Amino acid sequence: MWILRLKLMHNDCPIAARCRKFHVISYAYPTSSYAKGSRRCLAAIHFIQGKEDDKNKFFRDLKKDGRIKRLEISGNIYSYEIELQRKDEHAQLYYNPALIFVKPVINNYDGFEYWSVACFNKQILMKFIKDLKKHMDYLEVLGVADEKLKDIYFPNVMPSLSEKQKRAVEYAYKRGYYSYPKKINLQQLARELKISAPTLQEHLRKAEIKLLPFIIEQGI
Repeated sequence: MWILRLKLMHNDCPIAARCRKFHVISYAYPTSSYAKGSRRCLAAIHFIQGKEDDKNKFFRDLKKDGRIKRLEISGNIYSYEIELQRKDEHAQLYYNPALIFVKPVINNYDGFEYWSVACFNKQILMKFIKDLKKHMDYLEVLGVADEKLKDIYFPNVMPSLSEKQKRAVEYAYKRGYYSYPKKINLQQLARELKISAPTLQEHLRKAEIKLLPFIIEQGI
């Protein structure tokens, strides 16, 4: 199977532009595309990461976007429909049934989107790139290769973390606490999160206890 990895940006994206504005990350799962009268509607499910205040600002601002319909928010998970205008019609390219999104689309806080798309037919991927280039403000092919699928993301099988554990481990990872060498120590991280170092250590430890058995047992 051919796997394509892309880095792209279109400035009018209702999600990625707000991720940059509010410094959050949103993982997208395209779900369906359907006709609604003379227009086309798309639906997607997202998982958002970031500080609580930043996420709340993101949601408040998203609610003001007239393109977003039926927005539902449940903790860090939100879903919506978007009614396409003529300038947005390129979004239908994502819903080609010949394409497989092997990872969620990452709407990053740098304003870029990162995609991993697979297809049995390389020519379909090449046409996909060509069609996207007509609409994107920036598009970079990070890689395209014929390889077996071995790195698939299944979010529902991951262990459930509490909000405090999730926030601690996500922020620690983002700030380089798990890098080698470390980019930040526990005390600095705790100050930024405005909690004590022992409390942060407890959140991280509990999250690691839940995550490590899953990672080892699944051979990740």
